[in-house]
Formats: sequence, structure tokens, C-alpha cells
Amino acid sequence: MRVLVLGSTGFLGRLALAELRAAGHAVEAWSRGAADVPARGERRVDLARDELPVPSARPDAALCLAGPAVPARFTAGVEGAETLSITSRVLEHLERHAPGARLVLVSSAHVLAPSAARLAEDAARAPQGDYGAAKARAEDLALAAGGLEVVVARLFGSLGPGLPRGLLVPELLAELARGARHVRLAGPDGARDWMDGRDVARALRLLLEHRHVPGRIVHVGTGRATRASELAARLARAVGSRARIEFAPGEAPARIADPARLVAVTGSDRRRDLDDTLAWIVRGTRGLGCTAEDPPAQGVQGPA
Repeated sequence: MRVLVLGSTGFLGRLALAELRAAGHAVEAWSRGAADVPARGERRVDLARDELPVPSARPDAALCLAGPAVPARFTAGVEGAETLSITSRVLEHLERHAPGARLVLVSSAHVLAPSAARLAEDAARAPQGDYGAAKARAEDLALAAGGLEVVVARLFGSLGPGLPRGLLVPELLAELARGARHVRLAGPDGARDWMDGRDVARALRLLLEHRHVPGRIVHVGTGRATRASELAARLARAVGSRARIEFAPGEAPARIADPARLVAVTGSDRRRDLDDTLAWIVRGTRGLGCTAEDPPAQGVQGPA
């Protein structure tokens, strides 16, 4: 299968490229973060501003991961406008150059109303903040596209080395790398549904491959809740830190996926254990840029 990956140099973009290539797919990758001399099959393209090129070969499917992905650094006027610009331009371009192709558009659980119960795909939408509002609007644009086979993949939280700054794991690691004995995080504690980024990449590949996805929206999560404080404490122990970690007062809204539809597509509920994910993060810590020269951590947390 020929797959066009949009936003290929971010955390999930790199994992998705590796997953798709390992499965034998022919991949073309576009990203404004591409190298000055892109590798074969890669192009430097700013999806929000550049004139979009014609794909090298007509894709059978496309995966859209492009756009700002840190809720705490997201504003309607800048990042929100960019998200909607990318979505509308990608839809128009694919309808012209790859009519009938499957598009998997990556969205976020931030479009959903918080709940203590697992959230299925028909759960009520109640976008939280500028990030959630922009993602909800992007979903609407994609699902209204008539010339493509669209599947919306709502991510509940991705973990791994290389996440962008502004999220819990890289911010905490930056503080621990400095030898901090007391870390104060800006966000409140709360139950979260975190999934290993490699499992997320596998799920996205299967959503691209399977021609009969039940429903046009699929929740990508584990169905398991882990408190942010537990994750932070386990990560600190894994890197050998005894730092005291504090969260802001209050309780973060809970959004836990009901993975039944995802299991129906993948045929399995196999997923990596959190300890395996934390070990992977620790192995890749040196690649996270957690050095004394980094700007001060902002202590922000949230799903990827």
C-alpha cells in the first residue's frame, strides 16, 4: 500500500514511519521539520503555508499527524488557526490528487466531556479549551469530506521518549536531569489513559490497512487509568531520583478510552505494560534534550 504521512518528524510521526515501513508499505513523508537534505521519500513541506506538491505516486491512504500538539501552549488565534488551515488544505489536496483514498486524521480526547467511566466513540463532545475546540472543528471538517474515506483516531495519551516540551514526561525529566530535589508541576493530578507510542503507531497502521473499520471514529487508548502522580513517581524511581513531586491543587478531568472498537479493528487487546514503556523512556532520556542549558521547565501536563 502507498501511504502519505503528513507531519512525519514529530514524536508519533517518526514511530508511524517506522511501523509502516516495517510492515512493507511504500511511504512518502511530508514535514516542515524534514532535514535540509531529506531522505528518499521525504519532503520538506509546511502544510499550513506552502503550495502543496503533488504526491510522487497516488497514495492509497494518508495519515495526518501534522499540527500543534501541546494543549498548554495552544491558542485559538495562532495554533488553532494553523490546525484548521492544515486540515482544510490537506482535505482539499487529497480529494484532488487521491480521490477515494483512506485518510486517518489524528484527533484528541480533549474533544470529549470528562467522565469517570470509559468513553466510547458516541460519548458526548464538550471540547475543553482552545485545543479541544480546534480538534473538534478539524474532526467536523474531515468527516464532512465527501471524496475521501475518513477515519478519525482520537488519542487519549501517548508516551515515549521524544515527546515535545510542555507535556508531563519531558517537563518532569528536564527537572530530574538537573538534579532537582523538589519538583512543582503546574497541572493538577488526575487519572489518565496513557498508551505506549509504539502501540499507538501500530493502531494507526491497522486503521490505515483495514478497509472495514466499524464507525468513522476510533478511540485509541488502553482503557486503563493511571494517576499522573503514580506515573511521575515511577518515572522518578526509574531514573534514580528521590525528588519530591507536587502537583497543583485540584483534580484534572478524567478521560479514559473504551477500546472495544479499536480491539475489533486490531483483533487483539495486546499492549505494552507501563513498566516496559517507562524503561523505553529511560533508555531514550539522553535524546530528550534534558540538559542544564534548556529553558526552565513549565511543569505542564497533558496527553500528547
